[in-house]
Amino acid sequence: MVSSQRSGETTVGISGIGYYIPKNMITSREMAQRSGIDESVFSEKIGIERKHIADPDEHPADMGIKAARQAIKNAGIAADEIDIIVYGGLGFYDYNFWSPAAKIQDGVGASRASTFEIRNGCNGGNLGLPICKELLLGDPQKKYAMVVCSDKLSLVVNYTDPTAISSFTFADGAVAAVLKKNHPENQLLSYASISDGSLVDYVKVPCGGTRIPLTVSGSHREDCYLRVTDPKALDGLFSRTYLKNYVTVIHDALKNSGYTVQDIDHIFTNQVKKSITDSLLLELGLEETQTMRTMKEYGHMGPADTLFCLALAQEEGRIRPGDLVVLAGSGIGFTWAATVLKFR
Repeated sequence: MVSSQRSGETTVGISGIGYYIPKNMITSREMAQRSGIDESVFSEKIGIERKHIADPDEHPADMGIKAARQAIKNAGIAADEIDIIVYGGLGFYDYNFWSPAAKIQDGVGASRASTFEIRNGCNGGNLGLPICKELLLGDPQKKYAMVVCSDKLSLVVNYTDPTAISSFTFADGAVAAVLKKNHPENQLLSYASISDGSLVDYVKVPCGGTRIPLTVSGSHREDCYLRVTDPKALDGLFSRTYLKNYVTVIHDALKNSGYTVQDIDHIFTNQVKKSITDSLLLELGLEETQTMRTMKEYGHMGPADTLFCLALAQEEGRIRPGDLVVLAGSGIGFTWAATVLKFR
């Protein structure tokens, strides 16, 4: 899937970002105690020291509403000006057969907005941006859209299963971005993605679908946690395709925007272990100062990661007029994507 800014086309840009991070935390020491894995694996190899966990009565839609309210405030608009709300979560919704996007619409008072959900692994936020862009450009009556990513990923973590160590960094939180048509700043230029369906069955939460319904007799609690099937085989496949696909989508998105890797000022990725991010920066010829790592204090928040990094970078004043920003993500098991933005 590829989209780009067409010549003479009305612009669409990000006019406001907001986020919400729960107060509760779990440290690398606590994760080590629960898993029996040495703390150095978490703090040094993975690069995490703590992550935030939602309260038992705090759910994805609740966090999404809080992030959305902040984004709307930062955009300087009223909630009822929003025309579209897209929800890009990775994990469980508050309920099955239920719409978190509609709940967020009601929660923020966006009474005019149409709402829907998308699922694309950890690329939900990235994918939501070009979808909203195209919907805004396709309807002269629409002016504002909002992408919301919110997850309670801590629920799928089983610290007693060492084969699923890649999920131990999963954390909770939410981010939202308001998009505005005819907005010359923070323009969305292009998007590119790749999928590899041969990897999809290696990583999953077995229960809750039609193959292992929650009502099935004999199902186990372990089936409700994230499982990694044949981790050695998955590692082998990833070693051959992961970095290659990551770099490919970044180059493709840049090409579609008319830029190259040499033009990148900042790249914000989904939060993975330190060595993977190091390899990506090396492959692209980029410096540590051109990215932001939130893994150390916030863990991995799934689709929220890239927009969360963008929000923090803006708060810190790291992004200046004229900067080119790439948001790049990988959904474990099947997809990679990149979005190019130009800040004015």
